[in-house]
Amino acid sequence: MRVLAIDIGGTKSSVGLCELNGGIVTNVAGLATFQSKKYQSMLDIVDDWQKTHPSLSFSAVGAGVAGPVLNDKVHLTNLGWDIDASIIGGSLGVPVRICNDMEAHGWGILGLTPNHIVALNAGISKSGAKALIAAGTGLGESVIGWDGKRNYPLAGEGGHSSFSPTNDVEDKLLTFLRLELGGHVSWERVLGGFDGFRHLTRFLTQNQSTGLPSYVTVLPKEQLDWGAATVVAAESGDPFADKVLTLYASLYGKEASNLALKCVPRGGVYLGGGIAPRILPWLKRGFMAGFKDKGRFSNLLSEIPVSVITDKLNGLKGAALQLV
Repeated sequence: MRVLAIDIGGTKSSVGLCELNGGIVTNVAGLATFQSKKYQSMLDIVDDWQKTHPSLSFSAVGAGVAGPVLNDKVHLTNLGWDIDASIIGGSLGVPVRICNDMEAHGWGILGLTPNHIVALNAGISKSGAKALIAAGTGLGESVIGWDGKRNYPLAGEGGHSSFSPTNDVEDKLLTFLRLELGGHVSWERVLGGFDGFRHLTRFLTQNQSTGLPSYVTVLPKEQLDWGAATVVAAESGDPFADKVLTLYASLYGKEASNLALKCVPRGGVYLGGGIAPRILPWLKRGFMAGFKDKGRFSNLLSEIPVSVITDKLNGLKGAALQLV
């Protein structure tokens, strides 16, 4: 079965023709990446892909999209697009199925191989539910359930749940963000790549007379990617950038454990999205301390395997696998 798989993200979207055999993706052809905000719809991206790959045919389309899907329709949170699978299917002449992007990543996790993960905590691996938390442009969270025989991915929008501070520094961060945002503060505002690094940087510099660090002020506003600038500076030894990533890693661990306590994922916690593989050194140093900071349940959490997904095509493959 040849499925045109699409992974729609707030920053970029990936498209590829997936060959499905025996419930796994055996090949991905025509892989291409598109800047999401340059397009007005998912169909526009498909049209561009077909123009550059006219010889590649498909019998169905599977898409993972960043938003809550209901009756095969969705409004994308960070893009403002409205997607209706029946309209796209009618235009392309093939069946189209869409699912929440975290559900797609969940399908992808079920096909992961050991060479596509990096362990942060070995834990005690068992059959059971799995948890997924993925920081990219936004923050996705979901659960991969367990019925006693098999896992099944579920959609989730947990990244929009309320930020929950656990110490004095985080209390101050919440107060700062309430003023910045004028109301509700979600975990996505802290850990999502679009907002998180900007907010953490501004918070940590609020009492410094020197203001914002030079690694973010040297670039024109329209070219500034706060996350990328912070990582590059930290890799070069900048102490302030290191401080931002250290705080980020701890907070990432704390929200991952919030998710874990709600489903007890004996099958493991997985970190997806583009940020985790990029900041592995900081996650290895500080993630698990935040993850296990749960008082009486720290021992339970220390038994749960925690891994970073390094397969950049995990969501794309999962978008195709939902059709199996």
